[in-house]
Amino acid sequence: MAESYNTLAGLIQLNDRNLADYDINDILDSAPLLKAIYTQTASNGTLHKYLKQTGASSAAFRDANDGLAKTVSQDTLVTVTLKIIDATFSADVALAKAYKNGVDAYLEKELARSLRSAFAAAEKQVFYGTGADAKGFTGIIDGTGHDGLADDMVISAGGKTANKQTSCFVMRHAEDAASFIVGQEGQFIVSEEPTVISVAGSVGGTLPAYYVPVTGWAGFQIGGAYDVARIANIDTNDLTSTSAFTDDHIFAAISKFKSDRQPNVIVMNRDALRLLRQSRTAVNPTGAPAMLPTDLDGIPIIVTDQIVSTEAVVS
Repeated sequence: MAESYNTLAGLIQLNDRNLADYDINDILDSAPLLKAIYTQTASNGTLHKYLKQTGASSAAFRDANDGLAKTVSQDTLVTVTLKIIDATFSADVALAKAYKNGVDAYLEKELARSLRSAFAAAEKQVFYGTGADAKGFTGIIDGTGHDGLADDMVISAGGKTANKQTSCFVMRHAEDAASFIVGQEGQFIVSEEPTVISVAGSVGGTLPAYYVPVTGWAGFQIGGAYDVARIANIDTNDLTSTSAFTDDHIFAAISKFKSDRQPNVIVMNRDALRLLRQSRTAVNPTGAPAMLPTDLDGIPIIVTDQIVSTEAVVS
């Protein structure tokens, strides 16, 4: 590949077709983080095992003919259990046959819509884990706390309004860092011969519909203890604030990363982006409105609707 890392669009296979063969903007626009970050196939079908470094190796000076205490690096074997993403859909036979471009084109349009929803759900799962969907894979947090992160990788922006908080995530994505994981060698199985079944109508009765099973496997890896940071308690109760969320909060999160494992993406929702822009406007020496933030010191900002503005206050 021309890219320096794998992408979801380049890796996923829908049977024998690459996901990039479809209208990728339509399919992955609702999952902009998954569209951008490193993606890899699971190490073993529906399980992904990797070593997560939890301790550094020591080194020091010593006197001649004298030894020193040596601490070896420590790794923990982590197993990510992938979960089934189900993008199965059904389509009214009458509507499909009446479509101007034919049944196949109609079903492909519905497939793109179903995959769009599936990957959006997968992206929310990356952030909130089982707090988003109890049947999904483990993510960064559980929706109320920060179970997937060490305490020192969580920064509080100071918000205190119950269920009016949002978060910004700063991360390093790479093969050995944060990474989206797909199972079965990246295969999503799409039925090539839709069956016609009887489904319930929206009001009553039944109707014939094409039934198209679509399934894949997915999970998320946090490669090391210093690969993801969370800025929690960004208060969206007052969206005119100029101090609720600022560049200083992001720099505080960046300071938690090791110098040789610096973050390469910042992720937030539209409310946080608005607050960040307002904070930049407040310190603009000309008084002119700040430009819409797209990066911080060269680190790109990704804006996603899959981070909510209704989080609880994190203590």
